[in-house]
Amino acid sequence: MKRYLIPLLVVFLAFSSIASEAKEVRGVGSVKYSWFNDEVKAEAIEKAKEDAWKNYVGSFTSAQMAMYQSQLKSQFAAELPNLISNVRVEAEKNDKSQDLFNVAIRAEINDALVAEIFRRNSAAANQDYRDAADFGSLFLAKVVVSQKRFDDRRTEVERTKTNSTVEEDFASDDTSAVDSVSTSDMTVRETGGSTVSRRAESEYEVNEDYNDSLADVVYEKLEDAGYFPLEYVELTDCGAPFIEDVYGEFRSNADMSSRMEKSIRDAAVDCGWSYIGIGSVTLSGHRNDSATGLRAVDANVSYSVWSIEDGRARRVASVRNKTHTAMHQSELAAEQEAVIKAAEYALDTVVAKLQQRSVR
Repeated sequence: MKRYLIPLLVVFLAFSSIASEAKEVRGVGSVKYSWFNDEVKAEAIEKAKEDAWKNYVGSFTSAQMAMYQSQLKSQFAAELPNLISNVRVEAEKNDKSQDLFNVAIRAEINDALVAEIFRRNSAAANQDYRDAADFGSLFLAKVVVSQKRFDDRRTEVERTKTNSTVEEDFASDDTSAVDSVSTSDMTVRETGGSTVSRRAESEYEVNEDYNDSLADVVYEKLEDAGYFPLEYVELTDCGAPFIEDVYGEFRSNADMSSRMEKSIRDAAVDCGWSYIGIGSVTLSGHRNDSATGLRAVDANVSYSVWSIEDGRARRVASVRNKTHTAMHQSELAAEQEAVIKAAEYALDTVVAKLQQRSVR
């Protein structure tokens, strides 16, 4: 009996994890009828569920949408009863003058099952585990610790021009003469100039705790998609820069230099990896949200993936400068949430692009 306990527990945990991840959506449905009854209500609710699903599909990335439209639409339609749950009617109206019944619902979409359908239809999922593509990643979190701002430099230019006019009048008669002189001045002033602004200089600090959070997201997303995650430290044996040198690069620069990035890609080629992902999440904009009073933090994410074939690395997927904002009573909790949101978005996007292109 004991030997069945662990597999059963694993299956139960896997099912629980799929069932617990849900996203709330809304939908509306309308049905024309000749005779109103419960079947009309049921049909309207089904149409509202289809509308809710369409609203959810609208949140797909462009890569997911392309894959959905070209390959998976019918498969998702067949799974719709399992994808939509917890349907609640929010409002209904029977317009007897037009024989039209309307209903508005709120429902939940099983996010994890959606991701699983995409995953099992990807090229990476349809291969033996021993043949899974190696996928290494360097994903770092950095925090803006100081920022020096410079005052605008203003150059004023002024030109003044003055015109004077002299008028003389002369009059005389037989006994006397009078001279009259009047003067008028007019000043014209022209002003202008230019303003020179200098971009603020920022200093960054790599946060190793958040690096661990990024690594967890990368490992989970890649493994779920059918890849074999590798750690960056393994790449240093093939000539990649040591992680301390990478940290030093990020302390003074917003982005990694092209020279260092190329050395990492070259090392991945030499090590025989199938993929290398390089990216960063930058935390900044720490502030109080005026509407809620909570601490708000911005996380800007960039992440690129190169496929390695025939001794060359070519870029196959990327996310560029996408900002996510998180709010919490604690600034630390807001930072953590922003980091995870940004990382999940980046990995979901690049994995969807790889799945769409059937890249193995």
